[in-house]
Amino acid sequence: MKNYLYQITGLIFTVAFLSFSCDSAKKNESKTENIDESEAKTEAPATAQSSNEWIESSEASNLSSTWVDEEDKGELSNTWAEDAFAEESEGSNLSNSWVDADGETIYKKTEVPPEFVGGKDALFDYINKNITYPEDVVKGNVYVAFVVTKDGAIRDVRIVKGINEGCDKEALRLIKNMPSWDPGMQKGKIVSSVYGLPIIFRPKN
Repeated sequence: MKNYLYQITGLIFTVAFLSFSCDSAKKNESKTENIDESEAKTEAPATAQSSNEWIESSEASNLSSTWVDEEDKGELSNTWAEDAFAEESEGSNLSNSWVDADGETIYKKTEVPPEFVGGKDALFDYINKNITYPEDVVKGNVYVAFVVTKDGAIRDVRIVKGINEGCDKEALRLIKNMPSWDPGMQKGKIVSSVYGLPIIFRPKN
């Protein structure tokens, strides 16, 4: 009888011990998960601060090839992209175009302007994903003018107004590496034409 009682007591002790061990393990797992979640929460803001978007959504709706920031209006006109090619068009007797060395007619302005494939949203997405802020980044805009050919290729890229060496080089890199555009049209024909794009630097750190 005593042996039987000893066995029952031992069994109860074993079950209690196992139950306690399981509870402890669950509590430890819960603490570990809480710590991991806490660390994730503290890391998230740091990641958000280090990412630099090209442009705020509130600014994007106003952006066009003739857009000029208030700070730059003293130096740039609304035709700054066309003005960038003033030297080429000076010798031409055509008011809205000139003929380049290859015999190609380049239009300063077209009835249907060239457009990044996919439109403005796709253009903004491309720049936001590909822009890399240089070490010497400062707040400002780099105004870049270029020619979109009949084939949609980008060429004759030039800076109309820059900020500094690092930002200017990054703006040129972004434009030169762009995929093909939908070319402009004049009188129902696909033509080569001028376009301007400000690359906006807004460092958050």
